[in-house]
Amino acid sequence: MKAILYTLAMILLAQSTPAMLSQESRDTCTVTYIANEGFLIETKNQKVLIDALFGGIKGDWCEQPGDSLSSKIIHGVAPFDGIDLILVTHKHVDHFSEPMVIDFLKNNGKSVLICPEQVNEMLRNNADYSKVSGRIKSLHPGKDFDTSLSVRKMKVRVMRFDHGVYILTDSATGKPHNIHSGVENFCYLVESDGFTVFHSGDCSTSDTVHFAGYGFAGKSIDIVLVDRTFLQREGMDLLSRAFRTKNMIFTHVEPGRAEYYRTAIKGLPEMSIFAQSLEKKIILK
Repeated sequence: MKAILYTLAMILLAQSTPAMLSQESRDTCTVTYIANEGFLIETKNQKVLIDALFGGIKGDWCEQPGDSLSSKIIHGVAPFDGIDLILVTHKHVDHFSEPMVIDFLKNNGKSVLICPEQVNEMLRNNADYSKVSGRIKSLHPGKDFDTSLSVRKMKVRVMRFDHGVYILTDSATGKPHNIHSGVENFCYLVESDGFTVFHSGDCSTSDTVHFAGYGFAGKSIDIVLVDRTFLQREGMDLLSRAFRTKNMIFTHVEPGRAEYYRTAIKGLPEMSIFAQSLEKKIILK
């Protein structure tokens, strides 16, 4: 594992170093952890929430924001005021809550939502859907879906990747079945104030076709947010081929396991794992 991580680190750092500037004079992008795969991304003029509007899940199988934090987000309390864009990667409850998204849109009149059509179908069940539907951009992706939108002076590239595999035995046939095969899972590439941020959703480490086909190799991306399942040989090899970045943040960490994964990336400052809500990382240009 250490050898794989070291090799990836060397690849990530093999980039030209920007001209030396004082920290005060350089542009910044602040990444704030909410829970699970939820983040607030702030640049000079824009704010983006990704997979941050969820909660109230029974059990302790995933990290989720507390009620107080969720209330602040929904009501636009700083730093969650003036949110320009909300992104939802897919319909699962640890990424998206229908009533929370609707309430957020009602309380934050400038925010625009981008989501898969499967998410939009769930939103339509809400009695207040018509009040906010004009600010919902839902996309119905085919297998190799790849499109770009312009929202609030940001360029947002939306790509469908296979969701991570979860095999269960079909009760009718007795055969193994991937229950996530039909999930519309989006990955987003957001360009905001000169920064480029990639969020993987729950994309599969086995989806080598789309990682190659969408053409990331050789492109510099400021921040890469990826599922912690990439912290193994197949995933790390895939990331090393796909991205050039100095900031890779691993997400979707199980409750109480952050320190375990931090041990795996110890000594590699370009890689991060957040352990508590509202932890931040500031990236400089």
